[in-house]
Amino acid sequence: MSGGSSRLRSAAVRATGEVLAAAALFAAAGAWPTPDINESVYLTKALHRADPAWCRGDFFLETPDAHGVFFVAFGPLIAALPPDSAAWVGRILGWLALAAGFRHAIAPLVDRSWARILAAAIFSMAVRYTPAAGEWVIGGCEAKVFAWAALLAGVGEVVRGRHAIAWVLCGAGAAVHPVVGGWGMVVVAATWLAGHRRDQGPSWRGVTSPGVAPTAWLVVGVALAACGAVPAARLSADADAATRAAANLIYVVERLPHHLLPRSFAAGLVARHLLAIAVWWLLARDLPATAPRRRLTLLVGATLMLSLVGWLVSLAEPWAPAVVHGVLRFYWFRLADGIVPLALAATVAAILEDDGLVCRVIRVTPAVVRGVVVVALGLDLGVEAAHWPLPGRAVVSRADLKVDARAWADACAWVRDHVPSDACFLTPRASASFLWRTGRREVVCWKNSPQDARSLVEWRRRIVDCLSPDDGITRLGASTAAFGADRMRAVAARYGATHAIVPLDTCGLDALPFPRLYANAGFAVLRLEPLTAAARPGDRP
Repeated sequence: MSGGSSRLRSAAVRATGEVLAAAALFAAAGAWPTPDINESVYLTKALHRADPAWCRGDFFLETPDAHGVFFVAFGPLIAALPPDSAAWVGRILGWLALAAGFRHAIAPLVDRSWARILAAAIFSMAVRYTPAAGEWVIGGCEAKVFAWAALLAGVGEVVRGRHAIAWVLCGAGAAVHPVVGGWGMVVVAATWLAGHRRDQGPSWRGVTSPGVAPTAWLVVGVALAACGAVPAARLSADADAATRAAANLIYVVERLPHHLLPRSFAAGLVARHLLAIAVWWLLARDLPATAPRRRLTLLVGATLMLSLVGWLVSLAEPWAPAVVHGVLRFYWFRLADGIVPLALAATVAAILEDDGLVCRVIRVTPAVVRGVVVVALGLDLGVEAAHWPLPGRAVVSRADLKVDARAWADACAWVRDHVPSDACFLTPRASASFLWRTGRREVVCWKNSPQDARSLVEWRRRIVDCLSPDDGITRLGASTAAFGADRMRAVAARYGATHAIVPLDTCGLDALPFPRLYANAGFAVLRLEPLTAAARPGDRP
């Protein structure tokens, strides 16, 4: 009895160590300065959900929520702590959850602890360099990170043949992020069907007690998923068909084509993704056939089928654009961007831990091969270390990469400390962290695009009014100030703007007749004057 308890404790300690090591590797990749690229979206929404008085009246914050479970869970955290501290707490929780999910997925496929840790490092690299549609798994504090953690844990149940629990875990992921978890449920079901047909027997297992019917797990998974999917589905329920079609066009073609529209994907990213698939397939053929590896192959195949269907649908765009855009808005390529790196990492690590396989596949001394891999992964870690926000280092957050970050943070700090809390701003095209840094409303922000159809159409109208020289959004100006005082007055009157923060290199800035409240090396803060008869709402040059 004591021997069994000792083995269990040893296994638990080993598993904990693997999770912590993987979490540290994921943190190395995701440890950017705050706010990260999506934290300025998710955490400001969560704070407004917890405290509606914060930025009351902001257009984006008051649009319907698509990730309500995340906002409810993290709203109290960001309301109780300074935003930067809340982001770091959420990041650590997310990285630990990802590491636990990854370890659960990899354990049946890779035997040794050191190889599992190596797999985590390979996964971290692959998930950053091989996605075709720009998906990221290791990010800041956002809903998608936790959904991916649940999905990875679900993969671990699939490779163990316990599809029922996998279904429930993916349902939990869908509650947090309907797209990630929802597609996970689809591939779990497809993998179960394929395995059932191949094995000529049911593989829908995963219950610890024979008295629990698989139907009960099915219901639990659907109920969990409904917590995220039902509110998301209701976002555009009150919009007419024309509004929904316009919103789909905006979302797929104008706002997020790099994630959704295959013809807009970068050729280099697609090539790396296809290369990763080919390498995984070729290496997997050399591994001994086991039930977990066969199930992983089925799951990867189901995931790639989703991408193939999305690509085939996209080919019909010239003939049925409205239908195609309505279908492609559901991120058909997102799952493959994360599952392919997982399969690649598991396969490479399984080969590296087996001396015989290394000699047969690569025909080089195993110690040399492992050394080369460790050096390559170490170099990648060194590259990632360049963005760690260590004391004394001036590293720019990803949310501020397109602005003069130091001047932007200084101007936002001045706004936060000196401008009334009910002020509303016109902000530059490249800004993404204004809400985060100031706690003041803004008319519109390119990064902060709503999820429901009506609001998305309104978002586009605001973008056009504030930043476009015509009725399109492909040639946007850097600031409303670039179009002159009359345009600024008209926009301010239509949307209730009281102030503007303007880049100093804006052409004609000195000629604007608005009081300059503050300026630094990169930005000026202006107070907008009331509308006069010379510029009525709706007037545009």
